[in-house]
Amino acid sequence: MEQKLLELTSASQKALLRGKDLCSKADALVKDCKRDVENIERTYPKLRFFWGELEVQIKNVETLKEFALKQNKFIKQFHAIKEKELGTIIDDMENTLEILRRKSVDPAICKSASNMTTENGENQAAEVSLKGLIEPENLEKEKITLFDYVDEQSIQELKIRTQEELNAIQQFHNDSTNLLKNIDIQLDHFNLMLNNNSISLEESGIGFADLKCQIQERATSTMAETLMSLMRHYDQVSGALKASQSHTEANSILDISVLVKDTDEIPNIVEELNEALMIIESTSEEVRVRSRIYDASLEEATKIFHELENFSSNMEDIVGEIKAIEADFEKRKGMVERLIEESWNLIGWYEEFLKSYDYMLLEIDRRNEVREMHEKLAEEYLSKLENLYIEEAQNRDTFFQKHGRYLPIDLCPPLTEPPIRFEIIQHEGTRLPVLSRAAIEEAQDNLLKYNGRDQ
Repeated sequence: MEQKLLELTSASQKALLRGKDLCSKADALVKDCKRDVENIERTYPKLRFFWGELEVQIKNVETLKEFALKQNKFIKQFHAIKEKELGTIIDDMENTLEILRRKSVDPAICKSASNMTTENGENQAAEVSLKGLIEPENLEKEKITLFDYVDEQSIQELKIRTQEELNAIQQFHNDSTNLLKNIDIQLDHFNLMLNNNSISLEESGIGFADLKCQIQERATSTMAETLMSLMRHYDQVSGALKASQSHTEANSILDISVLVKDTDEIPNIVEELNEALMIIESTSEEVRVRSRIYDASLEEATKIFHELENFSSNMEDIVGEIKAIEADFEKRKGMVERLIEESWNLIGWYEEFLKSYDYMLLEIDRRNEVREMHEKLAEEYLSKLENLYIEEAQNRDTFFQKHGRYLPIDLCPPLTEPPIRFEIIQHEGTRLPVLSRAAIEEAQDNLLKYNGRDQ
């Protein structure tokens, strides 16, 4: 029996030593795990802040991009519309000017205008010839078409100025596009960093650490109880061995069947310790890995946070540029709209000039007809007045022949005065040119066409 007890004691001692070794390893792992847990508890809130700040910044950049994109689209659309409208204006203007080029001024009007210009030029030359202010080459060119009355230089200047304003707006669109590219580059960079984040902030890091600590506490508690059981078993076996060695007669009465049975369970108990240690090792490894990931993520997040600080100043510059583009665009936009409106008004003015010329021809013809009618009436009245004057003179001669020699002169002096005589005085300036019937009929036809288009 003593030999058996020696075997049991040896097995129990080995199991106890093995248990202590496993528990010692478990204790070391738990201590290391606690340090990792403390690191997680310190790091996780910082990660939440840094990565959360990155998400906020990305949303801010996306909002800025939406505004810049809306601005860019509006500028592009405005430029396209006004560029097309300017093309229409140029075509309409050229068509109108071409009509004016083909519209000849009536020869009678040209001659009348030329005569007046010549008279005015001669008078002016006579006044300033000594000063040498008028040179032959400076005499006004004869105007033979309606286009000759158009200020073509002003039209070209208006077109050039409008195109320059549109070019400036095109440059605003280019600047806005470049800003959008810069924003996209920064946004892609931030999104890439966010996607490269190796941790999920939705799962609480502190909750993860608490859960793993609870698992380890249960495992270590189980290992401690198991170790105490091994110690008690070893005490029982060693006590029985001492009793057997001290009292030989006790061998006959000692029942070691329970000890044998418990000793047979030692491999299972040791295996339980191994399993508990494996749980501790596994959880410790999970916590350690999570701690290292958090450290790496914190290092990356710290770099990103510094980039965010630098980008904040860049964002202020971008916002400033967007506002500057907005303000300058509004000024140019108003200028383009005014120039476009002025161009349309100018086209309308030249179209009215074309119609008014035909109305002028009819007005000249009307005035000539009125003048002819007045002259005819004046001739008729003059003839009647002259006949009345002659008749009155004859009547007075007859009176004086019969009675004049008998009447004293001072009796009624007015009686000797000549008969009343009326005159028609013509107040007329420069005569209007006399137009051909063909010119009048052409003007009437043109006005019928104009009125037909307007209706």
